[in-house]
Amino acid sequence: MHREAARPLRASVRVRISVAAALVFAIAVGLTSLVMVRTVNTSLRDEVRNEGERTLAEYERQVRAGVRLGNLPRPSVSSVTYLQVLDANGNVIGGSPGFADDDPPLFRRPPIGVQGAPERRVEGDVMYTYTRVTTSTGRPVVLVATSTLDDVARSVDAVSHTLWLVMPVLVLMVGGVAWVVTGRALRPVEAIRAEVERITASSLDRRVPEPGSRDEVDRLAHTMNQMLDRLEGASTRQRRFVSDASHELRSPVATIRATGEVALAHPEQADWERVVHRMLDEDERLGRIVDDLLLLARDDEGMPPPAATEVDLDDAVLEEAIRVRNVEVRTEQVSAGRVRGSRDQLARVVRNLLDNAARHASTTVVVALRVEGDDVVLNVDDDGPGIAPEDTERVFERFTRLDEGRARDAGGLGLGLAMVRSIVERHGGTVCVQTAPPPLGGARLEVRLPAV
Repeated sequence: MHREAARPLRASVRVRISVAAALVFAIAVGLTSLVMVRTVNTSLRDEVRNEGERTLAEYERQVRAGVRLGNLPRPSVSSVTYLQVLDANGNVIGGSPGFADDDPPLFRRPPIGVQGAPERRVEGDVMYTYTRVTTSTGRPVVLVATSTLDDVARSVDAVSHTLWLVMPVLVLMVGGVAWVVTGRALRPVEAIRAEVERITASSLDRRVPEPGSRDEVDRLAHTMNQMLDRLEGASTRQRRFVSDASHELRSPVATIRATGEVALAHPEQADWERVVHRMLDEDERLGRIVDDLLLLARDDEGMPPPAATEVDLDDAVLEEAIRVRNVEVRTEQVSAGRVRGSRDQLARVVRNLLDNAARHASTTVVVALRVEGDDVVLNVDDDGPGIAPEDTERVFERFTRLDEGRARDAGGLGLGLAMVRSIVERHGGTVCVQTAPPPLGGARLEVRLPAV
């Protein structure tokens, strides 16, 4: 089964964001609506209660003034439908118009009111507000104001119905806006995805479009283009490395084969000692190439740092300087310098630097070693033509020859300085190209390593 077909289907990011926005908004609006309905209900009920208390206060003044209990006026507010006056036994002894003396009491038991402190009781859709007063004759009675809550219920229902009608519309609007906004925001991402899908190993020169919006998507596109730059560079270097390595390996192999074939074709005329020496030389050259390629390949794979041992770098410099034969190597400026690392690899650095300098020097190579602050500094100067400023970084690339027309045997393999940089950087140091001071005036290769 295809890998993509085995994946469970999931809604797109656009759908998920739109649905999430709509759900969050629906929950928020729903909670807000509940709070609003409760607030409206409480506010309207408080208003009815306040009107009932104001009505009781008005009737209390009249009762204290001696108004006849059976002839109380009609309540002045619309929410209070009528008023009753009860005696201590709960019997109706008076009220507002519409109540006769024989009307049934509002309470099975007379409420115990506190003088001057109105209280409230709700039964169904009716609110009773009552208080205890004393008439002008000293008789204790209870005034009960009856208020209907029908208007409150109708108002709350109207608000609830309005909210429930408006809320789905608002939720759909929010979901639609989220859909449109998310679509516009993800359009560059889709363009990036489509372009990346078209990029293959043979088309690493393609780049994803950068929207130029200076937001996260723009930074993502820019980062992906930087990654593609690195991939293209790595692919180019790899192809060039394989091509050059194949050529370098083919040259000694072809020489060995040709030497052997010629000797076998004319065995009676062959100088077998010379043939063997020639084949051994080419074999040695082939071994050096393989060793160099292996070291660089391990470096590409992230080879662990070398064993931490103390190395007298001046000893390695003096030993390698004696090995150079074709030019004069001056070591008067070599002083003591100790570093930590692999002696074999550091000796390889010195050897490659001296070989490179000797290859390009006219007559003289000057080596200097000194301690400068926390670093041990190694300078290798020659009196050759020097290195152009635009080539100071290219010389450290693999299989690089600044003089492409020069024969390979004279020019080396183009791996020496690449190995120097690789080894030095693994030891925590740096290497750079400068111009040798007069009277040499050629190239200076400077290596800095942490001193012990």
